[in-house]
Amino acid sequence: MQKIHQADVKGLFGYMNHCLDFSPDSPITIVSGPNGSGKTHLLRLLHAISSLDLAELASIDFHEVKVTFQDRRILRVVRQEIAGSTQVFRFLGRTPPARNWKTLVLEYEPDDEDAPEVPAWVVQLPSGEWYDTRSERIIPADMAKRRYNTPDRLAGIKAVRNSWLASYYDDASAVFIDTKRLDSTGPTPGGYSRGIPRHLQTRVQQYSAQVAAQITESRRKSLNESLDADQSFAARMLQAAHTSVKEKELKERYQRIADQHAELHASGISVIPVDVAFPAQKTNPTTRRILNVFLDDWERKLQPLLPIHAKLKLLRSIIDSKFTGKTLDLSARGHIRFKSRHSGRPLPMRSLSSGEQHLFAVFALLLFSTRHGTLVLIDEPEISMHAAWKHSFLEDIEEVARISDLQIVLATHSSSIVNGRWEIVREIEVPETTPPPADGDDDDQLEGLEAEVEA
Repeated sequence: MQKIHQADVKGLFGYMNHCLDFSPDSPITIVSGPNGSGKTHLLRLLHAISSLDLAELASIDFHEVKVTFQDRRILRVVRQEIAGSTQVFRFLGRTPPARNWKTLVLEYEPDDEDAPEVPAWVVQLPSGEWYDTRSERIIPADMAKRRYNTPDRLAGIKAVRNSWLASYYDDASAVFIDTKRLDSTGPTPGGYSRGIPRHLQTRVQQYSAQVAAQITESRRKSLNESLDADQSFAARMLQAAHTSVKEKELKERYQRIADQHAELHASGISVIPVDVAFPAQKTNPTTRRILNVFLDDWERKLQPLLPIHAKLKLLRSIIDSKFTGKTLDLSARGHIRFKSRHSGRPLPMRSLSSGEQHLFAVFALLLFSTRHGTLVLIDEPEISMHAAWKHSFLEDIEEVARISDLQIVLATHSSSIVNGRWEIVREIEVPETTPPPADGDDDDQLEGLEAEVEA
């Protein structure tokens, strides 16, 4: 989905209207306003529309939302109540200079309350993916739905395939971070539950497990690249039999890849060191050809590890600069853990202060629950955060946004979070309440809407 330029909400809670202009010169927009002004619900609406989550959309009281994207396309969502539990939403889209609106009606019916519960060992990660705590593997959404009757968050997007609305959701990705829930217990409040490892007993530990799942997946891809390279090695050597390779360029390339692998190994992502030294003596043409093909394979094996390494490197930098006496480390299986800087001994997650757990959770979510171009919505990030951390928060998340090309909207009361960056702050207010419109007025609005829609 394209980045958002402006969002207009009408009838939030039945009487509030808000217009939110997104920062043009920064990936971050800050929403500020008094309690009760609808900041959290504004973020939830943006998340529901950006992910086409009809269940979330149905849970919010609003009349209409209009989203204008940076490419000038416009998407409007109008809520139309009907009798019973079914809710109807009319989606309207327009691409300037076209004047007519395309329209599509989607209905939402709540899930059957008598449906079987999802097994306790299957948990949903903050990214929306499902995770089997027994095998420590991510479960594809279709498989999780089929096996465990998990809620299908992609149902809305699947419903609009082959329609004009599908183009609005190409590569759509949105993450809502509710910081009030970051430190709460996860699927098994009250302690250890049989069948669920201890490292998944709190939400913070679930976020750590998501990092481990992504590291495992990147290692799997690296192994597959290695196997593919091994199978084709002989054929590629024959193809390289008559190529010319300069020793200086080969040596420089070797050193660059070796340094890269050493960094990956030191960070814990690559568990197997490569102990292949460049020949000390001058090499002959045959040796250089063999080494050149070897470097092709080596570089190919490292590629799947590099994106997650960049994220982990930034997370480690943020943690190490803020946590007192602790440093971030990886276990051999790719699980996040912490070590004492004094003794080098591993520290359990529960030894972190609430503020440290909170900070880790926020940045683990930002870095590992998002993909390129994700819209990230953060509600009150200042909760449990040390004053000094608040001052550097914007600088840190801007660096995260740069790595993953994120568009971030956060709601806050904290001037420390703003830290003088008032140019990216958008104030919303609580309007004076007015009597609701008569029934006929609402019908007139719908008739006017129908007149705009393309026949």
